[in-house]
Amino acid sequence: MITEESAFSILQLNDSATPAEIVARYETLKDQYRRIKDETEDLKTRLVYQLKQIELDDVFLYFRMKQMI
Repeated sequence: MITEESAFSILQLNDSATPAEIVARYETLKDQYRRIKDETEDLKTRLVYQLKQIELDDVFLYFRMKQMI
């Protein structure tokens, strides 16, 4: 279960981040994780970054549900 504290931690932001900062960080990490996942040949690494992408999507949905973005 995602909490507000864990959501900010996953995005590596402090709790005073603006909605624009939250969205920008989400997009940056999502692109970075996708690029790493796509470029690696190691299955374990691909799965780790796929899970990180899912976690980011969960955080995004959490903030949407809380109407913070």
